[in-house]
Amino acid sequence: MKLKKVLALSLAAVLTFSLAGCGSGEKETDAPAEAAAGKEAGTKGTEDGDSSALKGTTIRVYTHSGNRVLGEEKKDKNGNTYRDESSAYLKHLADKFTEETGILVELNVVSNEEELRPLFQVEDDSVDVFTAPNWSLEEWAQYTEVYCTVTEGQELYGEYALAMPNNGTDIFSIMPGRAYNQAVVYNEEVIKAAGYEEIPATLEEFNQMCEAIKANGITPISLHRVENWPLATVQDFAAYVAGNANVFAECLKTENPFGEAAPFGKTIKLYTRWKANGYFEQEVYTDFGVAMDSVAYGRAGMMLFGSWVVPQIQGRVPEGKDPSVIKFAPAPDFGAGRYVLAAPADNWAISKFSKNKEAARAFIEYISEDAQFIADSGFIANKEGVEPVVPELYSIIDEMVEAGECKVLLSAPTDENTLANQEVLTEAGLYADYKYVGLLFDALDMARPDDWSAYEKQVEVQNKAYAKYKDELGIEWMD
Repeated sequence: MKLKKVLALSLAAVLTFSLAGCGSGEKETDAPAEAAAGKEAGTKGTEDGDSSALKGTTIRVYTHSGNRVLGEEKKDKNGNTYRDESSAYLKHLADKFTEETGILVELNVVSNEEELRPLFQVEDDSVDVFTAPNWSLEEWAQYTEVYCTVTEGQELYGEYALAMPNNGTDIFSIMPGRAYNQAVVYNEEVIKAAGYEEIPATLEEFNQMCEAIKANGITPISLHRVENWPLATVQDFAAYVAGNANVFAECLKTENPFGEAAPFGKTIKLYTRWKANGYFEQEVYTDFGVAMDSVAYGRAGMMLFGSWVVPQIQGRVPEGKDPSVIKFAPAPDFGAGRYVLAAPADNWAISKFSKNKEAARAFIEYISEDAQFIADSGFIANKEGVEPVVPELYSIIDEMVEAGECKVLLSAPTDENTLANQEVLTEAGLYADYKYVGLLFDALDMARPDDWSAYEKQVEVQNKAYAKYKDELGIEWMD
């Protein structure tokens, strides 16, 4: 089966986001010759790890992680937002890197890949290192220097390398951390006020807790529905519903992936039932920061997101409150067991058009070996030979996993079946911006929350479109 490889890899669940703007500055152009493509992942970018020849080189780093450059957003006693520079971990690491290597690092913050795409389209060399969550495979290949082969990645990062952006042979972006993905980020005070000491173990009890929170006049779950991307959590929660991390690719095994009998259809309907029950905010939050504030201030009980959200919400807790009131726990058992998904975290890539590739690689390798920086970023260092530091936010999950109360699912690799399913969804007009979730979720009219006829009609439309393009493309599940 020949794939088009123009399919989006959604890695947003384990990346940090920021609304901050980007900076600017002059770029040096007399850097050493670029490193060869496919160079072994463990190198420092120069022979024997010696970066002395790169001293004086300036690299420009563009990142979505504005909180790590500017510091976490916090509130003062008057409710005003400010940046806590002590938590500008990437800036501190870049300063340390410069002190040790003599390589200068210019940090720039971008809100999304749309700000970088125009530069790459004209082969602009002003970007050396960047983070990008939503490139297609075609764009990764066009804009990114191959970081290492999949085999080399596996030697250093184990099975997690298979879930990094790759085409089956080469890895385009290295992800030096790992994280527990898509669980329950909650305000402990809110659930205690509703009569609960922890996130319940079963769906029935979870729904009862949401009702109790709602009865207290508080929104149970903060969603931020003004955009589609928060619904991406459905893709991982479907794994919990089925007890199988590969459910996305396994849509290919059925002609009716959006029906309630299939994991994806069942999970989307679960979310939509929560909507019908009034568990999500009644008024649309203007942006994701406001949605996070709602949990930090106890106006909402929880979010269903990955670990990257935890430190950001903790940083928004009102002055005088203990940030540890924001905790992270597994989702309930939806019928197949209680699970948490583990995935590689924190994309770092080298621009194909950079004139400073060796220095860029040296910086990324430096990041991969700083376990404390990775922990401060909300992840766990995952490179072979690096002693990991486990962030406190994972303590509840770690204890439950150790006690056998929760099982770990390893994020599924991006294989031919995953790409084939993406291709079918793309041709059906359902993949971009998570339309396969959003169209169904929005089909329920909240003026008539007991009337599911429009929802079921949309299920039929999506199932027919999926079956049509799967047949036209000649795609089937491959063992």
